[in-house]
Amino acid sequence: MPASKSRESGAKKSARVTTPAKHVAAFKKLGDAWLKETCERFPEFGSDLGLPGFDSRLGRNLPKDHKDQTQLCKETLAAMEDLPSVAFSGDAYLDRRGFLSLLRTHLLLEGTLSRWRTNPQCHIDAAIQSIFSRVIRNSDSLGRALPAIESRLAALPTFLKNGASCVQSPVPLWTKLAVQACDGGVEFFKGLEPELCRHSKSPATTTGLIDQACKAVKRYAAAIQRKAPGPKDGFSIGRDAFEILMRERLGFDQSLPEIEANGWELIRRLENEIAEESKRAGFSSPGEALLSGAATWSPERPLIEIYRETTRSIKDRVIALDLMTMPQGESLDVLPVPPFLRHQFPTAAYSAPPAFSKKQRGIFWVNDLSLTTEDPRKKLAEVRQHYGVELTAAHEAYPGHHLQFAIQNQHASKFRRLFAHAIFYEGWTLWCEKMCVDEQIVDLPHVRIRQLHDALWRAYRIVIDCGLHDGTLTFDGACRLLMRGVGFTRARAEGDVSWYSSSPTVPMSYLLGRLEVERLHAHYVGREGWSLKQFNDWMLSYGAIPWRWIMDSQLRPAPIN
Repeated sequence: MPASKSRESGAKKSARVTTPAKHVAAFKKLGDAWLKETCERFPEFGSDLGLPGFDSRLGRNLPKDHKDQTQLCKETLAAMEDLPSVAFSGDAYLDRRGFLSLLRTHLLLEGTLSRWRTNPQCHIDAAIQSIFSRVIRNSDSLGRALPAIESRLAALPTFLKNGASCVQSPVPLWTKLAVQACDGGVEFFKGLEPELCRHSKSPATTTGLIDQACKAVKRYAAAIQRKAPGPKDGFSIGRDAFEILMRERLGFDQSLPEIEANGWELIRRLENEIAEESKRAGFSSPGEALLSGAATWSPERPLIEIYRETTRSIKDRVIALDLMTMPQGESLDVLPVPPFLRHQFPTAAYSAPPAFSKKQRGIFWVNDLSLTTEDPRKKLAEVRQHYGVELTAAHEAYPGHHLQFAIQNQHASKFRRLFAHAIFYEGWTLWCEKMCVDEQIVDLPHVRIRQLHDALWRAYRIVIDCGLHDGTLTFDGACRLLMRGVGFTRARAEGDVSWYSSSPTVPMSYLLGRLEVERLHAHYVGREGWSLKQFNDWMLSYGAIPWRWIMDSQLRPAPIN
């Protein structure tokens, strides 16, 4: 080859070389474009993120919108995959990996599996959540939020009508659950009506909007029940899809049978530990041990006071023991669930602040149903449902969900705030419970037995998650496993398994996440000599992404220019 031609070829090749910084910039541009278009198509998503300009809007929810979103994800994924991974390190690598996971998960669930067609829950849940989120974030100032709420109420009938047109061959279980959600939605709207009217300048208009919303919900319930049903086991996604989700949601590369085998081994070990611990404590059975604490708990003060004091006390102890760095600008309100929302909450729950909100204010809700009865025995029974307030507060508030999300929402990367992998945030909360017991922040009678039992429940989730989605376990079979293995009532087992059916790999993430944390703790604290504070701060600095991605990022070399 002539020298001149060789130099010309080299010059052209050099012109095509892109520096790592330009690849990272191209990634950010793609991410920004995806976020902007997604929020415009589904403004309720933008509102939940705390982005301005979306609170009063509701998407159209047409089949075209879901198809267009899938196409957007497909094109964005192709463009991001074209960017060489060797150009990314540190936070940029983790941002790209998290975004790839977000897009691949959407394409599997909403593209390949078309959950927007086969799961009628998604449309009614989105409709109710669009109002519910505005209410709970503004529970102390409904008057200010009323125009946005009324705007969404006005759009809700069209949203649900279009949602019904999306549904095809719905999974029978999900149709049943969607109808139940519709019944709950009507109850929610009717309970909300007096509160909204109290703040409205035109109560008649507000009442009319509520009535139209209730009728729309009832029409949606009727419409989805007329649809020709899909397969009874249509919730099962199959081994291949499940293993894709394990990789993209958990960061695991094991096969489904490997994870299921680990689940059964965890069950065996935990059952032995519970039996030994119960015997050591003088109980004839684990069930007797679990009931012993609540059976003698008769608090004299209102529950809301106990929750507030306990939450403050645990936070103060975490600070005094210097277990982690507390973020600036966070706040947490411990509030009673308003009467019109009581049927929407369990005994206690947490509402995280929006990812992009300047005010990182979380809400720790306490649902005290003892206030709904005058019967002393029923009152006491409801109060005792809250036994173990200390562990609940450690899980939901400090140092659990609230602290983790308040720190994540201050991450310098906007994309990191979008990611919510249960392997991280649920693994973190179970770790927090264990840490608070180990550090003697929480000191309940026989708390070790309770923690082991809770871990056993989460171990059963692993094998049920696998069995439901590879088709080897039926819905009824899964319920029987929880009833026999964990002692659940039929109603509670059905509630749990109903959730598992539409959230593949999330149920297994709880215990597997905690085990990941314990593995890292053994390495960094046990072998490397880190302090507990150093370890906790290190974990929380990454946001809710899989632990194995974090470790992978530590081993990546810096990009070569």
